[in-house]
Amino acid sequence: MEILDQLRSVFLFRGWPEADLNRVAVLSNLARRAKGDFLFLQDDPCAWLYVLIEGRVQMFRNLPDGREVTIHVLGPGSLVACAALFLDSSFPASARILSHEANLVAIAGPAFLELLEERPDLSRKMIGALASRISQLAQRIESRDAGSAPVRLADWLLDQPSAPDGKGHRVVRIEGSKKSLASNLGVAPETFSRALRRLAEKQLIEVRGREIVLLDPAGLMEGLDGGE
Repeated sequence: MEILDQLRSVFLFRGWPEADLNRVAVLSNLARRAKGDFLFLQDDPCAWLYVLIEGRVQMFRNLPDGREVTIHVLGPGSLVACAALFLDSSFPASARILSHEANLVAIAGPAFLELLEERPDLSRKMIGALASRISQLAQRIESRDAGSAPVRLADWLLDQPSAPDGKGHRVVRIEGSKKSLASNLGVAPETFSRALRRLAEKQLIEVRGREIVLLDPAGLMEGLDGGE
């Protein structure tokens, strides 16, 4: 019953008949993971469709020099690298749990694809749900682009290559001047400095000269209220 209740809350299955949700539940397991656990690694074969119910998951790729580039951080209700399943390919990036813990529904990939091939009506419902989700995400991105300096800075930090500091944190090194970075973010240098201080005061980051330690990537992803 718990799996069925979780599936009902997922945008992908809105409008699905109860009998069909039960069929998906039979193909599913609940997966609980702790902070730092890997859900999968880049280039692993994709055999599952993961739906994130609670927690945060970081999607990242490794650069040849050993640094990581965060592609994005997923929150509750997200599908985790679902394109790999539908394209019959391996995972394009690695996935690691950022929050203290995460709860997911893991749906057996091949059996789920067989169900969609058998039921074109369910495929259409799913395409409609995905299209609606893309539209919502686009609106959120536009809203964040117009957001406050701390929000812009937090988004920028999450997108940058980072390296481990030996204490379980990731470190972003600022290349170029802070003035040029402020210009790239569309804010004045003094506003940029205030944004750095605000994130530091909230213990989301620590500034060490030209290096910025990401103390709480999940917190950065949550966003900040208020102005500059």
